[in-house]
Amino acid sequence: MLNNSKRDSIKTAKNKEINLQFKLLSAIGIIIIVSGHCYHGGISLAYEWFSVYSFNLSLFVFISGYFYKPENESNVFKYILKRAKRLIIPAYLWNTAYGLFILFMKNFGYTIGAEVNPYNLFIMPFVDGEAFKYNLGSWFVYPLFLVCVFNILFRKLAGLLRIKNEYVFMIIYLAVGMLGIQLAIDGHNTGIMRLLTRSMLFLPCFQLGRLYNARLEKKDRLNSALYFAILFAVQLLLLTFCDNLEFTPSSMTNFKNGVIIPYITSVTGIAFWLRISKLLTPVISNWKLIRLISDNTYSIMIHQMLGYMSVKWLFYLLSVFTPWFTDFNAFNMRTNIWYYYLPKGIEQFGLLYLAAGILLPVGIKKICDLFYNTGLKTKQLITKRL
Repeated sequence: MLNNSKRDSIKTAKNKEINLQFKLLSAIGIIIIVSGHCYHGGISLAYEWFSVYSFNLSLFVFISGYFYKPENESNVFKYILKRAKRLIIPAYLWNTAYGLFILFMKNFGYTIGAEVNPYNLFIMPFVDGEAFKYNLGSWFVYPLFLVCVFNILFRKLAGLLRIKNEYVFMIIYLAVGMLGIQLAIDGHNTGIMRLLTRSMLFLPCFQLGRLYNARLEKKDRLNSALYFAILFAVQLLLLTFCDNLEFTPSSMTNFKNGVIIPYITSVTGIAFWLRISKLLTPVISNWKLIRLISDNTYSIMIHQMLGYMSVKWLFYLLSVFTPWFTDFNAFNMRTNIWYYYLPKGIEQFGLLYLAAGILLPVGIKKICDLFYNTGLKTKQLITKRL
């Protein structure tokens, strides 16, 4: 570990700096997202104070903004193309794969997922992203991509006007985000407007990450006792005077507390886990499990539902071939993606779903990397021989 530096980091064999604090923060963030889909994963990560859907996706966009580099503005097209290759193209390919998976599973009585047609294959991912169900987490990819595109184009334009102040960007982006929430509240949250309002919602969170990197991180030195005292006091006020703090970015609904509170809860949730990750980084150090999770957050976002299904299939097989779990409902398993079997209703079994929702997608990514690297080596070998 490097002591007394701006961030806890290490350097790889290729001399690439790795920010261990944000690796840990990314791992925590994806665990929170996955646990939010399966009874909190049978554990509690301060959810009584910072409820999952009051900040979870904002945290991920914040992390993306933190790693934005102003030098990208020297070649806007290259940056957009890179983001498209990283975000959009894989999501499209997996959407097609899951469409084929739905067709295959129909042979076994599964009715989960929408009809496989050109619209659901090529248009739906942008305007909804949840039709095929098994990859419903991929909806998040498309507004994140648009946020990245808007951010660099706006910064390029602002640069021509000599506007470079990060606080000015924060004010402008926050105004855009609040407008997006208001549009959703007014019912403009379907079709292409859903994509637009999702992107508007996330834009201030992206800039918050950039602002933290550029201006606030070096000032983040407040004593932890006072830091948490202030944070919990603010959160207690929110819990006391606001309705349910959770909102639903996927459908752009449930903004019961207006256009400002969602950003306040996003800030408090991010601030809490930002400081927790800062405190834990020297203890956990370069833990391989954390790196494994944080390096595969994209795959986990896409494939988590398949991980949950693998647990259901296991329970189903045990109910068929053993005297256990006889109350397992096979019909619900085949017809409802949100059916979870919890033996005796014990929510701690959610930990199995959490583990599978993380580990199976990691395995999928490793297999894909293996095929890709094998193909690349084969291509290089053929080229060399020619």
